Amino acid sequence: MTVKALVLKHLEMTYEKGPGQPSVRVALEGLTAQQAAWKPAPERHSIWQIVRHLVRWKQAIYEDWHGRRPDYAAIDQGDWAEATGDEAAWRRDLEALEAISQQYKAYLLGVSDEDLGREVPGLGVLAVSIMEMGTHDIYHAGQIRHLRALQGV
Repeated sequence: MTVKALVLKHLEMTYEKGPGQPSVRVALEGLTAQQAAWKPAPERHSIWQIVRHLVRWKQAIYEDWHGRRPDYAAIDQGDWAEATGDEAAWRRDLEALEAISQQYKAYLLGVSDEDLGREVPGLGVLAVSIMEMGTHDIYHAGQIRHLRALQGV
């Protein structure tokens, strides 16, 4: 198995279809805006906030892979803002998550194993950085599943 095939398999398992664990996409299936905005306590995060967090950081890291260093302090400072709205707003955020996740996959399919071994300043080896983002996805998929369970959905 090549490095590229391994990294691709990891992305598919963590975002798209995860056979032994719920992927992000599977964890989000069928949720309404009301369910996504629900919080178990005021100081806790909602599923919707988690989705926006994933989009925000995936977009930042993607930009960094392309040599466009984002302002990570500003991204961190604006992270976890309250997330509410109607079904259309919820769908837009889900579509944004799907779009950036598909950009990751397309990017990975377009690079060589040699490219995957390159150093990304501040992030380390590209292949490892991509795998770390997949691991970030699966961490939050577990949170999403827990929040669903607390709601009985």
